[in-house]
Amino acid sequence: MPAPIEFDADDQALLNQSIDYYHETLKQSPEAQAYLKGRGLFHPELITQFKLGYANRTLGLRLPSTDRQAGLSIRTRLQKVGIYRDSGHEHFNGSLVVPILDGAGNVVEVYGRKIRDDLRKGTPLHLYLPGPHRGVWNEAGLATSKEIILCEALIDAMTFWSHGFSNVTAAYGVEGFTQDHLDAFKRYGTERVLIAFDRDEAGDRGAAKLAAQLAEKGIECYRVLFPSGKDAN
Repeated sequence: MPAPIEFDADDQALLNQSIDYYHETLKQSPEAQAYLKGRGLFHPELITQFKLGYANRTLGLRLPSTDRQAGLSIRTRLQKVGIYRDSGHEHFNGSLVVPILDGAGNVVEVYGRKIRDDLRKGTPLHLYLPGPHRGVWNEAGLATSKEIILCEALIDAMTFWSHGFSNVTAAYGVEGFTQDHLDAFKRYGTERVLIAFDRDEAGDRGAAKLAAQLAEKGIECYRVLFPSGKDAN
């Protein structure tokens, strides 16, 4: 069995360390790397730049045993930060893990995307940490241009980034544009947003609503029109 990890007592550090573990797991997982390549996410720096990870049930092997107080304590705290569920299972098990980092490199939100298709019917493919969405993915990219591509989903945004568009970020779904996003646009002086939501009814409706919201803030908007029923990825 692998040697136990020495987890920090601070909750933020605990969350950061969990994402570090998932990051190392992805770098050693042919299955997860094949998933990325299959989605066209082949940029050699993508995994490292955004600290992508993979949750494959092995985190528990690095924790103290559940028959020890230390083991119960660390699992309780992992439930508190959202890495474990109340059931004792890893929340993001079987998922590509995409952390959202703040300016100090701390994890403030996590997105998980199941990488297998043979899942039990009704299993959610998309997961986040419990609670309201926080942070802006690829915030550093907002500093590179006054024109920003805004996707509906993180996989779509990573697709743009992998093909050379560093000025890209993502909402958390069609209704997932947050105050954090708006604050970041203001902070970096964003002047124009290219809304690259999915080309479906929900995406069109969400894009129109968001364009009106941003126009009120003096930000010019354009719609990226994919073929009907398609998205960036």
